[in-house]
Amino acid sequence: MPELTIRKLHPAIGAEVTGINLAEPVDDATTEALSQALSEHLALVFPNQDLTPDQYLSAATAFGPVMRQHYSQNHMPGYSNIGLVLHKNGQKVAENWHTDHTNHEKPPLATMLYGVEIPSAGGGTSIASMRAAYDALSENERERLCAMKSVNTLDIDRAGTRAEDEEKYGKPVIHPMVRTHPVHGTRAVFFHITKVHYIEGMSPDFSRAYMEDLLERMIRPEIIYHHQWKKGDVLIFDDRATLHRAHGDYDRSESRVLWRILVEGDKPRLV
Repeated sequence: MPELTIRKLHPAIGAEVTGINLAEPVDDATTEALSQALSEHLALVFPNQDLTPDQYLSAATAFGPVMRQHYSQNHMPGYSNIGLVLHKNGQKVAENWHTDHTNHEKPPLATMLYGVEIPSAGGGTSIASMRAAYDALSENERERLCAMKSVNTLDIDRAGTRAEDEEKYGKPVIHPMVRTHPVHGTRAVFFHITKVHYIEGMSPDFSRAYMEDLLERMIRPEIIYHHQWKKGDVLIFDDRATLHRAHGDYDRSESRVLWRILVEGDKPRLV
């Protein structure tokens, strides 16, 4: 087992993991240690990695099986389980707070990003602890949220979506607005504002307004880790208890290229 060193990066969320080369296979003890670290810290940074696509896919399996991503137009050529996060020619950066692929019956356990091309300034990724956000709500609001369920679909009016992805991933999926973490046992607020078509019992417009207000009140600096990318960084965050967003504050003549892998999750439950 490698001599892992885990250093907290923020009081509420985030830790740096050193002493491991993700290009090499990991043993069962290391896999368990990484799983526990992810569920505790919710975001892990592995600096100074040098990975081929095959090595990157192998590294991701330390956290679980890899799942196929929708929006197949963004898949890496020859690697359908790696998505290319790149924003050239004015493509919009995902700056809304969200968690990935909530239109799936089993949304991902985690999102893994590898910094391949990094702009000289800006272009970071922020991750918020929705475990801490839930804990900070009033008891009445926690009870109200726990009774809510969201109806999720593919993002409405997203440009470039292929017909096969619409057919396979566009059907409504219902999730609780609060879910219990299957490893940590704690609760977290759980939704993707642009994939929630509506909250059961609310109109789409009122649902959107409610979620916008909720995000405005919940997302505060004390629950956010902001990652400023360096080439070779691997960042993984626990989609079961976080929201994340990209920042478009960089020179768009420069390249920002991340390789994205999603790790298979389970069906969200509130217990």
